[in-house]
Parts: sequence; structure tokens; C-alpha cells
Amino acid sequence: MMPPLSLKSQLRLWLLLPMLVVLGVSAALSYSRALLYATQAYDQALLRTVLALADEVIIDSHNQVKIEIPEVASHLLSYNEGDHIYIKISDPKGKLVFGEAHLPLPKQLPAGNQQVYYNSHYKGEAIRAVTFGLPESEAANARNILISMAETTGKRDAMVAEMVEEMLLPQVLMMLLAAIVIELGIYFALKPLQDLRESLHQRSYRDLSALDTQATPNELQPLLQAMNALLARVKAGLQQQQQFIADASHQLRTPIAGLQTQAELALRSQPPEAIQEPLNYMLRSTTRLSHLIQRLLTMARTDAAVSQLQFQPVSLTKIISDECARWIGPASNKQLELDVMIETQQDQVLGDALMLSELLNNLLENAIQYTPQQGLLQIRLSQAGKFLVLEVADSGIGIPADQTTLVFERFHRLDPNQGNGCGLGLAIVAEIAEHHNASITVTPGLAHPVSGHIGSQFTVKFERYDERLPENPRPANPDPKGPATKMS
Repeated sequence: MMPPLSLKSQLRLWLLLPMLVVLGVSAALSYSRALLYATQAYDQALLRTVLALADEVIIDSHNQVKIEIPEVASHLLSYNEGDHIYIKISDPKGKLVFGEAHLPLPKQLPAGNQQVYYNSHYKGEAIRAVTFGLPESEAANARNILISMAETTGKRDAMVAEMVEEMLLPQVLMMLLAAIVIELGIYFALKPLQDLRESLHQRSYRDLSALDTQATPNELQPLLQAMNALLARVKAGLQQQQQFIADASHQLRTPIAGLQTQAELALRSQPPEAIQEPLNYMLRSTTRLSHLIQRLLTMARTDAAVSQLQFQPVSLTKIISDECARWIGPASNKQLELDVMIETQQDQVLGDALMLSELLNNLLENAIQYTPQQGLLQIRLSQAGKFLVLEVADSGIGIPADQTTLVFERFHRLDPNQGNGCGLGLAIVAEIAEHHNASITVTPGLAHPVSGHIGSQFTVKFERYDERLPENPRPANPDPKGPATKMS
């Protein structure tokens, strides 16, 4: 089954095909008119020559038909500007008097003082001929002397071709001009569709805002209105889903926290050994479930905030300082060495401070959770051209090369049996980075001082705020290297 033609191809077909048909009909008519005019002109010339020959025909006293043509005139008559001319004069009895004996005669012989034009072939060439009937006397029943003259069709064909060319050339040029105008018209008429396609192609799958209908033709308005209605329904459905997740998570958080507290209190009361293991399992499960609920709340808040984002200049140095202060305790409990290096003074990006804090919080939590004791953590903020580069490196378990893109998918975990993670932390990081037009990559990180295992490094590249808004003045002669801090 053939694929359907595009709208542009269909417009070209329906607009240009009739033009080609009209051009073909015009060419046929032009050829027929040119052939008619050329035939009439050259037929008249042939007839004048035949009539001139008729004036030279004489009948002697013995009733013999004779004609005297000078030799020079005979040569001129036999060749004329590339065409050959053939003459045949026969008496009333059909006896050849002068010229070509085998020159064909018309099927219907002419009457007295009449002529007949006809087409034929002679010596392998197409010819156009005329035969004139010259009465031998003025008597009513006088027989006719037949004077025939034929010429090849070279001049006629050349004249027809020249006339057709002169008539068709302006038409062809007009057709080409019309085709260009039609192509431009198709392009500009379909440009709103192209713009719509580009707009939809560049739009994030989370952007469910209405499409602009102001600059579109009336014919596209129903389509765009239907698409906007569909987007509105999808948006309402997603909001209901997000609200359900948030409400359910919020409702579950309190009882889960109560279960976790009760399990901890039960373990502190030194219960019998028979119920210690179930209580430990309950504590681990409730801790993991509490972590999952908190991540679901964060995910719902992140999704809901997309349409309400109002970015402002944010200092990444301040966010790094605040988050490191939060995680210095858990890092110290695992005897982890935390290095912070700020290597630029131009540390501002255009973004949401809470979401950027959540991004770094998840990266630090992920690094601390999966780095064995006495490991290394490193946070580095540097400048690369018009970008700010935030790097969070650890000496943890590492991420295989074939998993570096999968770790950003929701609920994807490298080892479901390791740690209390739920597979949402890095997905939240990727979504926040996408909201800020930032890129995030995973590469090998630091080597563990004891085991030698290579950890992971997460690199987030932001566009600098002063690059996004060039009108803002930059500090004079900024120091590209800022302070470095070590916390252990």
C-alpha cells in the first residue's frame, strides 16, 4: 500500500498538473496553427512557380507540348535553400514533357485552371506538391496539361519549429513563473503547519499549556482548538493523578511514622529474641516505606511546580553550603571525607532555589548512602565558558557504563537489595535539571582509599545567569579560582 501524499505534494499535484495539461494543449494548438500558416505560405509560393511555368508551355503546329526553361533557371528550380524541388510536366496523353518521370501525382487530378495540393514521398523524402491543370485549348472539352511541382519539407519544418518556439517560449516562461509563485504560495500557506510542528517538536512532554491560536489561519482554528481541549483534559487528568499521589503520600506519612516509632520503642524495651527479628524487619520496612513516601511527595511537588516556575538568580555556592551543612552529620557517621571546591565567583544561575536544593540534596544523599565507610566525597563548582559545572563525586559502589542512562528512570535501582533507596532520587534530579535547561551526565568518580573501588561522578552543567541576561554587568577582573573547603 502506497503511503499517503503530503498536503504539500497534493497541492503541487492539483495546481501544477493542470498547468502542464494546459501547456500540452497549447503546444498542440500552436503546432497546428504554425503548420497551417507555413503550409499556406509555401503552397502559395509553389503555385506561383507552377503558374510561371504554365506561361512557358507552348503547343506547336503538330500539337506537341513543349517548354523551354533556361539551364540556369532549371538549376535554381531544382534546389532552393536546402530543399530539393522536383518538376513534372506531362501532356494530355500522359507523356512526359519535362522533369521527373516518377514524381507522384495526386489521387484526384485537377480540373482545367485548377490546382490540387497533396503530401507524398519521393526519393525517400517527404514532399509537399501541387499539380495544376492547364487546358490545351479554350474548347469546353479541352484536355489538361498537368504541371506538377514538389519540394522537400525542410524549410516548412524549420518555419513550424521556429513559430512554435516563439509561441511556446513565453508560455513556458509564464508557466515557470507561475510554478515559482505557486511554490512560494504553498510554502507560506503551509508555514503555520510547519511552525506548529516545530513548536510541538521542541515542547517538553510535561508542557501541557495551550497552543497559540492567534497567528494561525481560520482553517486551522478548529484543529488547534481541539488540540487545546485535549491538552486541557490531559493536564486535568495528570493534576488529579499528582494530587492523588500527594494526598495518599501525605495520609500515609503519619501512620508509617507512627509504626516506625513504635518499632523503635519496642526494640529499645529489649523484647524477647523471638520477636526481635520481626521488629527489626518492621523497622527496616517502615523506614524504607517512609523514604518512598517522602520521594513521592517530592516527585508530586516537582511535577506540579513546572507550570508555576518563576526563576530568579540563585547562588549555587549558597546552595552547596546549606546542603553540606545538612549532610555533614551523616557523612561523619560513616567517616566520609567531604571536600568542597568553589572555583568561580560567578556562581549564579537562573532557577528555583528550592528545586536546586532538592537536586543537590538527592545527589548528596545518594552519594553518602552508597559510599562505604572511610570513603571520599567531593563537590566542585567551576566555570566552563558560559556554563557553570556542578560535580558531585564519590568513591562508592559505582555505576556500570550500560546503566548510566537507566539510573535516571523512575523506580530503577541497580541492586534492589542494597540500601533503602526507592529508585526516585536520581529521577527527581534529572527532572529538576531538565526544568532548568541543564544537562546531567554520569562518569567514573573517585577511588576508595581502602577497597580501591571506583565510584561515580554526577556532572550537572548550567547556563550562567550573566550569559542568559547579557545586559547585566559583570564583575571587573573576576578571580576564576575561589576558595576551597574541606569537611571530614
